[in-house]
Amino acid sequence: MNKQILMFCALLCGFTVISRAQSVPTFQGTTADNKKVSIPSEVNGKYTLLCFAASNKSQADLETWLEPVYNHYIAKTGIMDAAYDVNVFFVPVFKGANAAMKSTLKQKFRENAQQDLWPHILFCENDLSAVQSALNMTKDNVPYFFLLDKTGNIVYRTSGAYTEEKFDAMDDKVE
Repeated sequence: MNKQILMFCALLCGFTVISRAQSVPTFQGTTADNKKVSIPSEVNGKYTLLCFAASNKSQADLETWLEPVYNHYIAKTGIMDAAYDVNVFFVPVFKGANAAMKSTLKQKFRENAQQDLWPHILFCENDLSAVQSALNMTKDNVPYFFLLDKTGNIVYRTSGAYTEEKFDAMDDKVE
């Protein structure tokens, strides 16, 4: 009898952990086109893809995602892509010397990037270390990707370079 009770409690705890949705911590930023955005409150009601990069190495892996994400969710170049309504934000994480140069780097980006990307680059006004910790982003050398559902809960998480399998698994979560 005690074994059954213990098994039931373990099962109940397991379901509780599995069913508990994780939401993204609140943070604010300004897009490259100077629009203020607060995550997740201002993106509720719409799927949102957050892409974080904290180093040159993570930037290189992040760039492998740019074309497929841009084509599918921003430019909507595919036949069925017009049906997708997904916010996309690429979030550079500034640390150390780069944090001191944030405004210079933002200006450099604006000078060199195509304008249709500006609304999708989110420069955070606050230190993202608390966000990184809460989301278990432990490695600076890989980019992290979080797909939020329409209520701001994380429904898919991945990291590293682009693969078709990762993209398809993420895309399957968008209704």
